[in-house]
Amino acid sequence: MNDTKLWIALSRIEGAGIASLRAIHATLSNLHLSLYDIVELDPKAIAHETGLSLQLSQLVANIAVTIDKIENEYEDLIDRNIEPVLFFDTRYPEKILKNVEYPPPVLYFHGNSDIIKTKKLAILSDHNASQRGYHIAYHAAAISALHSITVVSGLAKGPQTMAHRGAVEAGGNTIVLLPMGMNALTIPDVLKDTVNMVQWLFISPFEPDEEYALYNSYIRNSLIAAMVDALLIIETAHNAGSFEAAKSACKYKTPLFVVEYAQFPQSASGNPVLLKEYNAIPLRGRIQNDILVPNMDTCIAKVRWGDSN
Repeated sequence: MNDTKLWIALSRIEGAGIASLRAIHATLSNLHLSLYDIVELDPKAIAHETGLSLQLSQLVANIAVTIDKIENEYEDLIDRNIEPVLFFDTRYPEKILKNVEYPPPVLYFHGNSDIIKTKKLAILSDHNASQRGYHIAYHAAAISALHSITVVSGLAKGPQTMAHRGAVEAGGNTIVLLPMGMNALTIPDVLKDTVNMVQWLFISPFEPDEEYALYNSYIRNSLIAAMVDALLIIETAHNAGSFEAAKSACKYKTPLFVVEYAQFPQSASGNPVLLKEYNAIPLRGRIQNDILVPNMDTCIAKVRWGDSN
């Protein structure tokens, strides 16, 4: 039996939070054991063999309750090239483990997992942004890609999809963090011709069958803010989803950049609040080849060499 399946099954058991999972993993690692070695024992035998508390041993013994469902789910994921990445896997983003109090025990990857180790800039915006916001997101992503910086965003229409497109068309990489399980993933029409498994990585922190929910998008945005080297807000209303992501960036000490307009459109009513009250770094424009593009110099320097956490 695959050990990954056992860890997924364990993570689904009521009461098996990240603290319990970490304690079990640390104990087994010190003993050079795996879940496979002890899963068929009763709780008392597990406690005796490992030194785990009887409560943690009972969680391990309860794997038998969920494993049948996980077996089928796991095989389906592997058939579709979706890979579960456990919290102790080297591919699991270290900054999520460091910054987030209760990190998801399992992330689901689809695409080029090597991208996760690159320097990353998140580009977020509310979906109802101005056309100028679309333009800024596209060029900010393209410029970042030319400096070997991976762009991270969601799949909301508007600047977020433009950010993915800008990164890929400039020859760079992009990561999508989903607000739903992998089984609910739908590629927007505007991106279908750009998606490949070399430049793209899709990540979901949710169980595969979980549908989109607004609350999930807030969790997703918080994870984005936790995992990247800097966050750029294109346009956001006060207290909208992207605004909350910016607040998370401040909490995690992730460098925060916000587009500063000479006259803020209504869709960017939260931008001046972030600039004034949250000390965000203003992102302004400059003329390049007769085109007004975002001046990414400070942002790129912060991502590549700056004091990101």
